[in-house]
Amino acid sequence: MRTSLRAKLLAGFAIDLVLMILLGWFASQQMGRMNERATFVEQQTIPSLDTIARMSTVINRYQVGQLEYLIYSNPYDKDRSRQKMGDLEAEMERYFADYQPLITSDEEQRRFEAVLVAWQRVVTANYERFIPAVALANTGSVQPFYSRMNPLYGDLSEAMEALSAEGQTQATSALEEVRATYLSAQTVIIGDTGLTILISAVIGLVLSGRIALRIGRLTSATAQVAAGDLDRQVEVVSRDELGTLAQSFNQMVTSLREQRSILEQRNEELHTSLLRQEQLTADLVRGKQAEEEAQRAQAAAEAASQAKSMFLANMSHELRTPLNAILGYAQLLKMGVGAGDPEAQGCYLDSILGAGRHLTSLISNVLDFSKIEQGKIELHIGPVEIAPLIHEVADIVTPLVQQQKNELRVNMPPDIGSMLTDGPKVRQVLFNLLSNAAKFTEAGTISLEVNALDESPAMIEFAVIDTGIGISAEHLQQLFQPFSQVDSSVTRRVDGTGLGLALSRQLCRALGGEISVTSEPGHGSTFRVVLPVGDLIEEPAQPVYNLA
Repeated sequence: MRTSLRAKLLAGFAIDLVLMILLGWFASQQMGRMNERATFVEQQTIPSLDTIARMSTVINRYQVGQLEYLIYSNPYDKDRSRQKMGDLEAEMERYFADYQPLITSDEEQRRFEAVLVAWQRVVTANYERFIPAVALANTGSVQPFYSRMNPLYGDLSEAMEALSAEGQTQATSALEEVRATYLSAQTVIIGDTGLTILISAVIGLVLSGRIALRIGRLTSATAQVAAGDLDRQVEVVSRDELGTLAQSFNQMVTSLREQRSILEQRNEELHTSLLRQEQLTADLVRGKQAEEEAQRAQAAAEAASQAKSMFLANMSHELRTPLNAILGYAQLLKMGVGAGDPEAQGCYLDSILGAGRHLTSLISNVLDFSKIEQGKIELHIGPVEIAPLIHEVADIVTPLVQQQKNELRVNMPPDIGSMLTDGPKVRQVLFNLLSNAAKFTEAGTISLEVNALDESPAMIEFAVIDTGIGISAEHLQQLFQPFSQVDSSVTRRVDGTGLGLALSRQLCRALGGEISVTSEPGHGSTFRVVLPVGDLIEEPAQPVYNLA
């Protein structure tokens, strides 16, 4: 008994359909697994890494709070520093509570508990050893007390790094599993597609070959009949559709049309299947692109964190430098060095005064920048005589300018008059610009020019011009960014916190003006500050607390 042609075609179609169903089921399972791991990264790994980063920030701020407690001599300032450390401890406890539900493994739980223990040791040592020891100390040196906390902070840092590494490991594992699932799905889809095409080709070739042979025989017999050989009978060799076709020419034509229609339908189904597979591949590619975008965003966040860390390190160095000078000259005076030489004692006192002014400038920059970021900058607006202000700034910055054999020139019209502004803020901006010029100029000229601009409303321009090393075009874009410096390498030639120019721009804008720069490497730089003269009708000023 022979199988009909229709049954053979249906069998081939059934095989292809089963393969397509298996392909769809497998792809659905793989997509589910990839979605599950991606959800794990989104809801567990990323929040845990974010919480770890915040805990690290609290630890750094807590360490800075201890340093402030050492530096301050005023009981009010010490109480404020201690209150700040208490607030940071409460904030850390909240982060610990937020992180606990995010733990997904015993190893992560163990490392988290190690962080809890290390943090508790730091807090306990702070209140039982550090603060009492500082309260009893009278040497003026902060290094011994601060160094005793370093081993505890080292243990805490190692515990935090281990916890962060565990989170990174989990994220990497999840991403690797997604990648492996994607590759497995890709292999199966390609293999199933190839197998489907192969089966379809075999069925088509076998059936078409047999059909062509039998149609040839039928054509030959039909030609003989058309030639008049009415006795010629078409031999029926099977019971399928071609057997029926042998009985009637018209039935043969109809059967051929039906077969052709079936083949075209099958080709259309194969084309639709290929389009569906291409769409699936495109979706997988888009998912990979989204993953890469997330990685780039994470790298940008880490770069910002590194910039602030570098700022903290630079700030620590900048604060220690004038403090060491003040303590050193004060100890010399206390020991009686130069007791019989008023000129030597005057030099020591001048050095202490200069270092104190430098330290005040650094602290003012940090505090003012913090207030600006919080939107709480306070301005004390009132009439300011420009000429005395310029001379005061010149007197303050002259020793710094002369350290590198520079000459300071002040060019100002004698009738420059006054303006309505915040005098200490303007003095702070000009001091920042002149001190920067002094740092990057050697055996040159630094000029401070003041001019009234013929504009409406009336404006005053302050220009600081130096003959120093200049600034390249690629560095001008980042010049006014906070926590950044033109030379941020460890071996840079000059010191600095990276806040001076950023703070100066914010202060100028708060006063209704602007600051700009033009420079060329090897030919010096020119910083221009333009501020409004303002309405000189004097009004009672509100008292404000200002450290400038």
